[in-house]
Amino acid sequence: MRLPIASLVGILAVLFVHPALAAPGDKEANQGINAARGGFCKRAIPLLESAESQRHRPSSAVPLADCYVKGGDLLKASEIYHTVASEKKEPGYNARDVAAITSAKKKAAQIEARIPTLVVTPVEPYEGLVVEVNGEEISDPSSPHPFDPGVQLVVVARADGYEQSSQKIALKEKQRREIKLRLKPKPGAKKPPEKKPPEKPVATKPPVKKPPEKPVATKPPVKKPPVKKPPEKPVATKPPVKKPPEKPPVKKPPVKKPPEKPVATKPPVKKPPEKPPVKKPPVKKPPEKPVATKPPVKKPPEKPPVKKPPVKKPPEKPVATKPPAEPPRRAETTPGPGQTAKPPVEMPEPAPPGPRKQRKVWLGAGFRGFFVPQFMFQLLGEGGRDVLVPGGELALSTRLGTFDLVFSVAYARFWMQDTPFKPKGHPDTDYEIVASDLQALQADARLVWNIPLDRNELFAFRIGAGLGVGWTFMGDLYRTQAYPADAVPGDQSTFVPGDPYRYVKCRGPNNPAGSFRYCNQLDYDADHYPGYVEPSWFTRPKGRPQGLRPLVYPWLVLPEIGLSFRPWDRFAVDLRAGASATGVLGGVGMRIAL
Repeated sequence: MRLPIASLVGILAVLFVHPALAAPGDKEANQGINAARGGFCKRAIPLLESAESQRHRPSSAVPLADCYVKGGDLLKASEIYHTVASEKKEPGYNARDVAAITSAKKKAAQIEARIPTLVVTPVEPYEGLVVEVNGEEISDPSSPHPFDPGVQLVVVARADGYEQSSQKIALKEKQRREIKLRLKPKPGAKKPPEKKPPEKPVATKPPVKKPPEKPVATKPPVKKPPVKKPPEKPVATKPPVKKPPEKPPVKKPPVKKPPEKPVATKPPVKKPPEKPPVKKPPVKKPPEKPVATKPPVKKPPEKPPVKKPPVKKPPEKPVATKPPAEPPRRAETTPGPGQTAKPPVEMPEPAPPGPRKQRKVWLGAGFRGFFVPQFMFQLLGEGGRDVLVPGGELALSTRLGTFDLVFSVAYARFWMQDTPFKPKGHPDTDYEIVASDLQALQADARLVWNIPLDRNELFAFRIGAGLGVGWTFMGDLYRTQAYPADAVPGDQSTFVPGDPYRYVKCRGPNNPAGSFRYCNQLDYDADHYPGYVEPSWFTRPKGRPQGLRPLVYPWLVLPEIGLSFRPWDRFAVDLRAGASATGVLGGVGMRIAL
């Protein structure tokens, strides 16, 4: 009996004593760790920071760094990871703390690769260069400096004699950014001379002491015995040769020339006296005989030319396609004697080409889509998003003068991803996640006025309007209640209004716990949970409001404007746009004449 009582007392002692022995900050740490595990970092960060300020434990520091990473504060997270990774197991650390130290080593290496760096490299040395990033001066700007990604950085640089430079940048994850810094000199400021590094004194080598030269041993002079020269032989002298005496020159006697004969001179020849010229008597010419003149020949009177009646040519038919080529003109000749000039034949002028033939019936096909802007949702409530509705059409048109009457059948796909929406004036707790995969067929008739822009109607401006009806033959409209994604399950104080585009679908009434104001069964959308399909607006469930899914709906386009291009007689391309009941209309198509 004593053993069970002692055990009960021990258990009660443990239950009541444990809260008293809990370290300060453990409560905030446990709440923050649970919130971080659920993905609610906005709530977890202040709790974990409070716990770490009271005491440090790796099991709470690592989740805090994980939340910093999700928020983009990589530098804070890296500092915590490296601090925890360098720790050793201390007394009082439990298994969660040891596991946190091990995981911090891996995460520290991973986060380093994601942190971007910035390097500022001056293109030339600047005296007194100062580089600041977001107002803080950085030392050695040419070395990499880490910064958080996505944060706007204001890089300011200034130097003596130069204007201040400023630029804004934002780094991406893993980016290694380098800025080539080039400063503009101030107007009127002299560019400071570049300081050259002091030249190093050239090391002078001490003079090498040469060993003293050894005295060269001088040999005593060798006395050579005097050389006795042999006595010179006397030169034999030849006796002088006696020349024979020269003979005196023989004088030749002078040659006597014969005496010259005198030249005989001829006596002058006497010319006979000139006879006076004999005058001839003038020769008398016989008188000229008169030339007999012939009487003028009388020509017969000329007959008047017979005028031929002009030949009437059949009128030429004007060619519709090509103007007739002008025949070469004949050289004009002057009429000869006895001829009369023929009257010129006038050629008919070519007829201008007629207007292009109008085709009565056309068959066409093409793309037709709609664009539903977000402000159209806000006309009825709050939320919504831009929606693109693609589709196509077949059209048959007939020409009525300058108008076209067009009958068409079209297909449209009204697909919309999960979108928050609530009626105008309703509280935040009425937000729902709305989605659609509706598909519709439309039949309409349009009257379009054609305004030609050129003579051949190659281009034409078109304006008109249309009326029709649509039928959603396939697909559904889905509505699900929603709650703030940042709320902590079980803590109803955290279920407060936030960004509706971050709301998530309720899993059921008051599921998750504490969400009864958003996920409830009290208002008109009490049963809008996953799998709920909105009924058509021709259906009214008992005790519920009328359904909102469209089944048959009217369709109107006014105005519709466009441009037509007709390169060939039987082919045309149409481009059009307009305002319709289902959004902004746009389309492009082609048609052929039947």
